[in-house]
Amino acid sequence: MEAHSGTTKPTDFTGESPRRDSREVQVELDACKKHVAEMTGLLEVHRKASALLEGEKTVMEMIARGGPLEAILERSCRLVEEALPGSLAIIMLLEGRKLRRGAAPSFPKYLAEVDGFDINPDVGTCSRAAARGEQIITTDIAKDPHWSGFLDLAERHHLRAGWATPIFASDAKVVGTFGLYWPEPSRPTEHHLQIIDQIARLVAFAIERKRGAEALHASETLARGQAEALTASLDALARETNPDRIVEHVLRTATAQLDAQSCSVWLKNELTELMDFEFGFEEGQFKAKSEAKLAKVSPSLPVEAIHVWHELCRTGRPVVLEDIRQSPEFSCRSYLVSLGVVTLLMIPMIIAGKAKGVIGVRFTRKRAFRAEELDLAQALANQAMLSIQLAHLSSQSRQAAVLDERNRMARDIHDTLAQGFTSVIAQLEAARGAFSLRKTNLASSHVDRAAELARYGLQEARRSVQALRPQALEAQPLAGALGELIQQMTTGTTLRSTFTVAGELGNLPSDWETHLLRIGQEALSNALRHAQATQFEGQLMGAATELRLTLRDNGKGFDPSNRGEGLGLRGIHERTNAMGGRFMIESTPGEGTTVTIVLPLNNSSARVNDESNVEA
Repeated sequence: MEAHSGTTKPTDFTGESPRRDSREVQVELDACKKHVAEMTGLLEVHRKASALLEGEKTVMEMIARGGPLEAILERSCRLVEEALPGSLAIIMLLEGRKLRRGAAPSFPKYLAEVDGFDINPDVGTCSRAAARGEQIITTDIAKDPHWSGFLDLAERHHLRAGWATPIFASDAKVVGTFGLYWPEPSRPTEHHLQIIDQIARLVAFAIERKRGAEALHASETLARGQAEALTASLDALARETNPDRIVEHVLRTATAQLDAQSCSVWLKNELTELMDFEFGFEEGQFKAKSEAKLAKVSPSLPVEAIHVWHELCRTGRPVVLEDIRQSPEFSCRSYLVSLGVVTLLMIPMIIAGKAKGVIGVRFTRKRAFRAEELDLAQALANQAMLSIQLAHLSSQSRQAAVLDERNRMARDIHDTLAQGFTSVIAQLEAARGAFSLRKTNLASSHVDRAAELARYGLQEARRSVQALRPQALEAQPLAGALGELIQQMTTGTTLRSTFTVAGELGNLPSDWETHLLRIGQEALSNALRHAQATQFEGQLMGAATELRLTLRDNGKGFDPSNRGEGLGLRGIHERTNAMGGRFMIESTPGEGTTVTIVLPLNNSSARVNDESNVEA
């Protein structure tokens, strides 16, 4: 064979592949490791994505079930912290201009410190995000001038980086912030931003869903409260006979419905142009301006004394002083602060389209008011104004009645006593003339005539006095006068009578005592003259809310449905109506008759009686 020159590869007669260089093997091994690492990374990403997806599903189920918002927010924070190890998640809720507590399960102390933080477009990270409505990335807190005043806060909680995303409601308004903080300077990747965006949208849905449900529940509750309050107030307007009691009822209702501490009423004096304090509701008690304690701190004030009064009267719309401790100085502020008042709701009292007064509703905590609450407050304020107008009209009516009675007495005196005395004088002068002429019989005749005219005048005088108030009530209260009347009218007759008093009667208005005495007299007269009764029972019973007079006989009775009211029963009915009470009569032929009078009692009965005594 012919030999070839040059280099030739050795022939492997064993059939095995030639041995590879170790470097080639290492390259292939490195490539395999890289591939395995990439596959492992992809698997980890897939695992985290699956966990994130599963977590989002759990949060959605919590939202759908109506779970507590705090639990939903905490779960959302945990979800992000699991997806992005090393991060610290925090969710803040925006209330007005303040960021309030949401959730931060991994650093609750930081959440407590920043709760109530005022948003500011130039301060911090979450604060700037909420104020600007845009995502804020702080890669290094220590070097960021927006954190210059709060570096000690960041150092206490080991925070070096922060990323905050505003949470938007469906109307594009910011309702909170979702933030991630890191213990080292850090910048987000596209993957980070994608996760943050997903969770921020989920949290926005949870917040809006929960707040919508709470608003609906609150609205329904308020609507029911409005209906109950207005119905109760209208019932009071229909039932109450004392206008002051109607005002008290409206103030009590307004305080309860608005969950307030107290309230006060100021009325505009048309003559002086001043605002006069009239009523208050404090410590669960209705109070008038006559009380010494209130008179010292609640005088008449010019409209300018409280800076919102002028605006209130001009616009006819409620005004809220959120924190009187920080508001401009005004009269009575120190007194209100001493009571623990923080928020003051001022409501105009409108009648005939004009503001005639103001109700100040006081709260011991900061309050915000929904439109429905302000509508309810305005309706109650207008009812209070109507009640006060009724009170004024009632007072004018009483004054007119007093004037009418005085005019009646003047007419009676003029028509009877004055003319009678004139006639008596004329007769006496004639008698003196007859005596001077020694005409004894004629003089005696004139004297007899004068005596007859005097007796007639005396009868007329007694009639006028009796028209004012029964003499029996001048010397003793109603219970004694009724008992004495029954005893006097039945003594020496075949009618046996009993009279009992139960409970506390208290002080009653004088006209009530007169009406009840006359009613007892009429019922007893009917038993004596018409019923042919042998027994008569009277009972006067006082309770906390009502006074009951029961008059019963065992006479022949009658069928009330087949017999119209006579003058006596009609008089009883009219007297009962005048007192705002209920008149009931039960009678059956052969089984006697029972008359029952039920009168509503209230705390102002004693005041009415005291006032009438003073006037008398």
